[in-house]
Amino acid sequence: MKLPENYFVCQAAIQNKLTRMKYMIILFIAFCFVMPSGYANAMESLPGSDHAGIFRAAVVKVDITPDEPKMLLGYQARQSTGVHDHIYHRIVVLDDGITRFVLVSSDICVISPSEYDHVASLLFRRLGIAPENFWWSLTHTHSAPEVGVPGLPEVFMGERYKHPVDTAYTSFVEQKLMEGVEQACKQLVKAKLGVGWGHSNANINRRGIDVNGKVSLGMDPDRPVDRRIGLIRIDKEDGTPLVLLSNYAVHGTALNGAHLQISGDVPGIVSEYVEEKAGAPMLFINGAAGNLAPIYSTYSNPSSAHLSQFRVLLGDKILEANRQITYTTDKVRLFAGKTIIETPRKENLGWPSDLGDYTRSIDKDNHVIKLPARFLKINDDIAIWSLPVELFCEISNEIRDRSPYPYTFYYGYTNGWLGYLPAAAEFKHGGYEVDVVCPYTPAAEQDVKNAVLSYLQGDLKAKLSADRTPFNRPSLVEPDETNVLVLSAEKGKAIGPDIKYMPEWKAFGWFQHKDKVEWEINIKEGKEYIVLMEWSVADDHAGQPFILESNTGRITGNVGKSGSWETFTSAVIGALKIKAGRQKITFKPGKESDTKKALLDLRKIILVPL
Repeated sequence: MKLPENYFVCQAAIQNKLTRMKYMIILFIAFCFVMPSGYANAMESLPGSDHAGIFRAAVVKVDITPDEPKMLLGYQARQSTGVHDHIYHRIVVLDDGITRFVLVSSDICVISPSEYDHVASLLFRRLGIAPENFWWSLTHTHSAPEVGVPGLPEVFMGERYKHPVDTAYTSFVEQKLMEGVEQACKQLVKAKLGVGWGHSNANINRRGIDVNGKVSLGMDPDRPVDRRIGLIRIDKEDGTPLVLLSNYAVHGTALNGAHLQISGDVPGIVSEYVEEKAGAPMLFINGAAGNLAPIYSTYSNPSSAHLSQFRVLLGDKILEANRQITYTTDKVRLFAGKTIIETPRKENLGWPSDLGDYTRSIDKDNHVIKLPARFLKINDDIAIWSLPVELFCEISNEIRDRSPYPYTFYYGYTNGWLGYLPAAAEFKHGGYEVDVVCPYTPAAEQDVKNAVLSYLQGDLKAKLSADRTPFNRPSLVEPDETNVLVLSAEKGKAIGPDIKYMPEWKAFGWFQHKDKVEWEINIKEGKEYIVLMEWSVADDHAGQPFILESNTGRITGNVGKSGSWETFTSAVIGALKIKAGRQKITFKPGKESDTKKALLDLRKIILVPL
């Protein structure tokens, strides 16, 4: 295959053997040699200000409706016969000048965490976006095609997954997502952010308790429920709406397994309605819907399911909440975080081969699940946390009530699916959510609450000062869990008469012809790496030669334009071989550099193994 001169091929890292087998057809990804993504930003305040940069955002909506019959996920194994309404990726990119965050809401039921890991790996290699800053949320419609390997559902309900994995549609969904993110990164505009609450009675607790104390799927208006709408609105600089992020807990099950047309169900219908009325796309982010159903549930056709009525029951309530947001700000700071929650795994439960990273064995008969929790703090009043589970609402309700942040949102079905996580008191009642599709024990509720509240009250609060007042402390750099080396300015050693570390930019500036930066690294195995550089430079200083060298390789090039000293960008600058062991990597000006001009402002260099 002949590639254009400005492209080269990178092997995508696949997390496990099963995924490798399923994705042989897409093991190679073309990289654009110079790509205008990166962390573009423009500062409007002086060094030392508590405002890091100008807040920017972008939204992209991508149709992922298949044009041929597909196996649908949710209910029994069944194939689609047509399309009732289209399904989409809705993609938001937020950028505060230092942190770039990507949130995707897709009209899909669930995916395996290994599928998320795969896409996160491709996205990192293509655009340099760290997995911590990429959340992939699913609306949980039960009338959308399967995507990727089954993962944990195959352990619970293997009879539904006797057909082959649809690798063609999976690749289509992945490619559309990556293209959408890349497009959004190029469309960032100055923006403002507002937040508020709303209320809708469109859901109901679906665990009906009988006289014997046992549960079946039904309705119980007296049991726990979460009817709050958590709404974030992002406006353009002129005050017109750019995008809404609506967080509401409800199963996408107004339609049942007899309905064979593709549909976004309640989340999709409501999103389309709000978009039409508000004049901007809306990401429907599902919440703790493990025990919550739409008030009209599991009907065989849209008319019987009153699907259109949810535009009033929920859509109009979102629009009302939007009208109540009267204050927006362009002073926006983003802080992303993560932690792993370990909780016991149900006894005698099998485990799929593609999820080896999500469990740990204590001994032969005792295992724990490694549950990844993600966090996003926006300024000092918004905290969003997520899990790849179907959480019972009383757990997220309590965390919200005890959170130190006035706006605390839970994003469910995010970055994969690791089963239902019921409240401890529900195990005695049994039922589908406990007996069939739950890999946890009653200890899970307390484990989650302890870990999440501890993070909200501790680590996430600390990020306010730690992330915004970084120090240059030269230190050893070693590969992360994916063998990626991140040579940040914080860990580099500046050598020379003029070069300075600029904490407000997390970058080396005043970089002259006699200056250089050294990083000390240690790797166990020699490899060849793709190298991405993140920098800024004024156009009249661009074009100067640079050298990046290791003990066995060298990259030479010229510093490309970024637009201004205040606008950072990133690009692939080449490939570099590095031997095993402890050694130094050096970045410096080339021999022909102009002694009267600064070379660049250098934030980081990322080395991704081929």
